[in-house]
Amino acid sequence: MAEKGESRSNRVLKEATGLIAVLAVQKLVRVGWRRVTGNEPPAAPDDKQIPLVQAVVWTLLLGAAITTARMIAMRYAAFLLPRRVREAAEQAKSPGTAATSA
Repeated sequence: MAEKGESRSNRVLKEATGLIAVLAVQKLVRVGWRRVTGNEPPAAPDDKQIPLVQAVVWTLLLGAAITTARMIAMRYAAFLLPRRVREAAEQAKSPGTAATSA
């Protein structure tokens, strides 16, 4: 979610970083699944020919990995933003500081 006072370019940078992380972790989880199970990962977990347990495990594993990688990547991208931009975003986020500095 975008923070108040955050520029459009910063949001785009964070979202792009998150997307790259998602693509990388999908590939990594697929390779890991092949190495651990010896089988291809389910292409469509809702396929009736895939056992329910395998579909649930795949869905949970992939979902958790993607969510975690995206969160870490977006936080890291936000950390790399120039310090002045981060400070301005933090001031806009906390309403108490704006009233005392005015």
